[in-house]
Amino acid sequence: MRPYPLFTIVVMSSLLIMTACKKDGTDPNTPVMKLSSDNITGKSGKQIETTIDITIPDGFKELAITKGVNLVPDNVYGTKKVTPTATGDKQYQYKFTYTLSPDETDKLVGFNFRLTDNQGRAVEKDLTVNTVASAAQNIFSHKWLLKSKFQESGQPAVETITDCEKDDVFYWKRDSSITVNYGASACTFDGFNVYDKWTLSDDEKTFKQVYHSLFDPTAITTETYTVRSVTKDRLVMTIVLDLSWLGAPYTDHELFVYTFDAVP
Repeated sequence: MRPYPLFTIVVMSSLLIMTACKKDGTDPNTPVMKLSSDNITGKSGKQIETTIDITIPDGFKELAITKGVNLVPDNVYGTKKVTPTATGDKQYQYKFTYTLSPDETDKLVGFNFRLTDNQGRAVEKDLTVNTVASAAQNIFSHKWLLKSKFQESGQPAVETITDCEKDDVFYWKRDSSITVNYGASACTFDGFNVYDKWTLSDDEKTFKQVYHSLFDPTAITTETYTVRSVTKDRLVMTIVLDLSWLGAPYTDHELFVYTFDAVP
């Protein structure tokens, strides 16, 4: 067998390596971009976040972000060009945040991240966002008919809704304002309280509504409810009332369960 000179072997090895690189198309200077999460589900009104880690040997030029809804470009969002933070030699990081919109519930929402280096090389990554209705969205998306005012702490427990309340419809609006339609069978004192605003805690457990007296705007009352359940069809909340002024057997800690049904 004929021996090959060392120089020949080195040249042949180099050619083999170069050929392999050409075959797999690998460029060691191509930017690398990784997302901490590329598919996120969250409730409307909440903020989501993903971290983008970048390795870019030939220097950072541009990171552009675009958005699509149901595969159609969102021209209102446009193209946002952002600057990541340097975290080391040729290493960068960018934290992307987005507040989920009630208008995008059950729609296909995606973000495209396009990274370009100083030599014009570009790589892209996509983030898919799934928005589901929050409790607040379920509340402000409907009008609510009062169905029950059940005194759970009663001995025995008893339904307390009156006939004139059974057509009361509450509309807790998206802008936090409140309107109430007392229907045809209004109670004697309906309209004496003017409802101002409502809020729901971040953990979706505490509902508050504020109203003032029609005759004295400085007389402001805040009602605080605990949410038991809320869907697009039914809202159930509890409130503790002080009825001790009525005398025995009433106490200052009477628990009532309010049930509302969604109506057109």
